[in-house]
Amino acid sequence: MFDVIPPSKQLTPTTSALQLFDRAMQLRAISADIVRAAQYLDSFSDQELSELGINRSDLDDTIQRFT
Repeated sequence: MFDVIPPSKQLTPTTSALQLFDRAMQLRAISADIVRAAQYLDSFSDQELSELGINRSDLDDTIQRFT
């Protein structure tokens, strides 16, 4: 009879690399959205941001981090 070899749960290097690349591209796309949202919110007054519970310094940090 044939020996049955159970499928390995470990990914091949190619599969793993493709998944990492795909994830990186998704994160890059999300980063652009985050920056656009932060730039939009940056146009709000300090009072409006305060009412939303957002600090302007957090917006500045976010914009700098993702650009």
